Amino acid sequence: MSDETQCPCANIFMIMKLLLCLLLVVAGFGGLAGNSHGQVLPAELQRELARNNLSESEARGLAEQLGINLHDPVQASQRARELGVSEAVIHRLLRAIAQADPLTGAPPQGISSDSVFVDRPIDSILSGQAARARALRDSIDAAQLTPFSGTVDEQELPFFGYDLFQNVPEAFEPSPIGPVDDGYLVGPGDELRLIVWGAAEFQYTLPVDVEGRVFVERVGQITVAGKRLDVLREDVKRTLSRSYSGLVSDPPSVFMDLTVTRLRPIKVFVLGEVAQPGGYTVSSASTLFNVLYSIGGPLRRGSLREIDVIRNGQIVSTLDLYDYLLRGYSENPIRLRSNDFAFVRPRGKTVAITGKVVRPAVYELRDGETFSTLLDYAGGLTTTAYTKRYQIERIVPFDQRTDPSIAREVLDLSLADVLNGLEDVELRDGDVISIFGISDRIDNSVTIAGAVFQPGRYQLTPALRTVRDLILSADGLMEKAFVGTASLIRVRDDFTEQQITLDLSDVLSNEPTQNIALMRRDSLTIFFRSDVQDVGEVTISGQVRNERVLPWRNNLQVSDLLFSGGGLYDSLFVKTVFLERADLFRVNEDGITTRVVPFNLEQALSGQGAARDLLQPGDEIRIYPRDVKRLTGDVVFITGAVQNPGEYPYRDDLTLEDLILQAGGFTPSAFLQSADVSRNVYGEQQIAETISVPLLTLDVDRSKAISEELLGALFTARSVRLQPEDRVYIRTDPNLRPQETVLVSGEVRFPGLYAIEYENETLSSIMRRAGGVLPTGYSAGTRLIRGSQPVIADFDLILAGKGGKKDIAVFPGDQIFVPRSPNTVEVRGNVNNPGLIVYEAGSRVRDYLDRAGGLAPETADIFVTQADGATFKLRRGLFPSNPRVDEGGVISVSQKPPKEPGERTDVGKIITDSIAVLGTVLTAIILASRL
Repeated sequence: MSDETQCPCANIFMIMKLLLCLLLVVAGFGGLAGNSHGQVLPAELQRELARNNLSESEARGLAEQLGINLHDPVQASQRARELGVSEAVIHRLLRAIAQADPLTGAPPQGISSDSVFVDRPIDSILSGQAARARALRDSIDAAQLTPFSGTVDEQELPFFGYDLFQNVPEAFEPSPIGPVDDGYLVGPGDELRLIVWGAAEFQYTLPVDVEGRVFVERVGQITVAGKRLDVLREDVKRTLSRSYSGLVSDPPSVFMDLTVTRLRPIKVFVLGEVAQPGGYTVSSASTLFNVLYSIGGPLRRGSLREIDVIRNGQIVSTLDLYDYLLRGYSENPIRLRSNDFAFVRPRGKTVAITGKVVRPAVYELRDGETFSTLLDYAGGLTTTAYTKRYQIERIVPFDQRTDPSIAREVLDLSLADVLNGLEDVELRDGDVISIFGISDRIDNSVTIAGAVFQPGRYQLTPALRTVRDLILSADGLMEKAFVGTASLIRVRDDFTEQQITLDLSDVLSNEPTQNIALMRRDSLTIFFRSDVQDVGEVTISGQVRNERVLPWRNNLQVSDLLFSGGGLYDSLFVKTVFLERADLFRVNEDGITTRVVPFNLEQALSGQGAARDLLQPGDEIRIYPRDVKRLTGDVVFITGAVQNPGEYPYRDDLTLEDLILQAGGFTPSAFLQSADVSRNVYGEQQIAETISVPLLTLDVDRSKAISEELLGALFTARSVRLQPEDRVYIRTDPNLRPQETVLVSGEVRFPGLYAIEYENETLSSIMRRAGGVLPTGYSAGTRLIRGSQPVIADFDLILAGKGGKKDIAVFPGDQIFVPRSPNTVEVRGNVNNPGLIVYEAGSRVRDYLDRAGGLAPETADIFVTQADGATFKLRRGLFPSNPRVDEGGVISVSQKPPKEPGERTDVGKIITDSIAVLGTVLTAIILASRL
């Protein structure tokens, strides 16, 4: 029977089965195992759906029975959920069709069981959905087992390329506006901008309508859809040239430009091995790379090598992300169009490479790629790689396993043959390749360590053959080296070690039995003395400036340790020390108990008594404070011209000299003829008495006060015994005055501080000592500041030495400043053009006001400040004053305050003032005529 006669029957049978299926669904008979919808498919249909080796026709037939459109993945997923059919079944149907027709509109597979297809704009992904998509992707990846689980550390050995999508920068967000490249295909929804300039000028914004056309005034409609932007420019130019011939004239007189100002949105579907498959609205300028970045990239189980773009039921492009990861570009990138499907296939053949390669990782290989390709992907070998062999750990294929539980094998292959191009190996899914490293062992060297200046590894050469040669190559022994014994470790051929003990002194003297020849891998150790000898330590503690622990040395004496403590040889610090006794604590011969050896500290500090006694390892000297036997509460006081006035503890036999020294000694201003000591008196009337203690009988020569007079005063004070609660007053010398200075700066020969040499020293004297005014200086403009206030004087005469009685005395702290010659006069305030005007000798106030544009309205008063700081108010009216202005002078013009609202002019006062002035003028004229 022919196919034509069989088809109707078959179709009827299929329809009957479908009807039966629907009846069972309506009747609600149970459900498939794990079906959440409570629907049941016939057992025969369930068995058909469970088959893995469906043919294309069988798959299409089953899809038709279920009412599933395999060309619409969204509808297929929804229908599968309605019928309770797992999406894994839909995957098998899609895979069966794809194997027969790779250009079908249906993706081969990739609708996951948790897929939710929604239409969402891509910017929503970038504003928060992307982070959730990456988190979902990471959680799915973490739960996914790989062929390398338990074989390699997946934390240390990452899957190559997937970390590219860990962080999505906003720079990858598709822009809804231009610019675009010349290859951009214009389509409905785009917005163009046409600009014409030259002999004719206009600009239009041209939206592309649904029919792909734009309308240009005075030109008409132009079809633009489906054209590249560069081609469209030429088409528009030809069309416009019919109305504007200047576009094509030679030379052209009219010019044009056509750009895309707004891009149309398009809808694309991202399916397969991604965390959130579904539909997305993106810019028409988006590439598949943009979209993948935006949704967090493929899952780890998804492929980076085969990502298909499906358009109108055909695969129009396949993206290999390794092109971007390893080369930085793709040779044939494709621009997405509306209703395109981006399908991420499951990851293909996956292998891992570890060891001495630049990028150890897990890689995905395509068909035809071999071990050499993998080596290139891994960046090649490192310099420490072992090039003789490499190893592959492989999972045995199902049909070759002899023991189902043991299915791994190891293959050792020649890496040298691969590098030389003599051999290559095709890899299998799950292979783990190990590239080994060379040994750390160095055979042509010897090593020296310990008490030498340059320890380390040295090359064994004809010039370095013996132990002595090695020591000399290491720049010899350090001072701390132990010259008795050295240790040489020799590694035999069987790698056992031999200990050789050498007499180091004989080695250095080149004694042949000790200065033996070296062999490769020998290791020589030179010991420090501290390694073999217990040097021991000595300590000084207590009332010293620096408590210290020092290493014991031969011939170390008590005086040496006392000196190292600091302060005991300081005449001031030693006053705080109890000099009658110090204790030496020494360990007895049993090494456990100690004994105390007391000695007189004052004698030891002077080089007598125990000063020359030798110390032993473990000795400690303890110094006690001076008040170790003083009664608590006994103090004395000292104030006045001493370095550190204050309260000091009293001790027996304390003298005035002791107290002065404890207070740091006299200050330079101290009155050394006498000191006052105030002492308590326990009587009925008197509370205290003051004793004037003569120190020096002659006036003090200050040039010798630091030496002779100071020592004389201290010597006299030594005989004065103090009592508890005494108060000592050291007065200040009334004849001693501290140096006082003035500051000279500016245009002088020697600026700086100058001491006032005598009472009432004058300004001219100071300026003579400063070398006078430089030729660039302006004497008349000199400023003398005293206590932040200026001093007004005729500085020009004073500095010229002609001041006479006008010369002024300087005070401590005065500041004298000589400015540079300004060559200008400043006019400020209520004038028409205020500013600096060039100085002209002999010019007057009116001259400068005229140069400043004259007075502005509402002028009140005019002031002139001369160079010396003197300020004058000018007289105005019929006989105005008009003085000459010094160089550097300032003319200030003030403005009348604004009148209060309602304020009237006093006409009577104006008439009275005018009559008075007129009378004065007439009187002057009459007197002049009589004369």
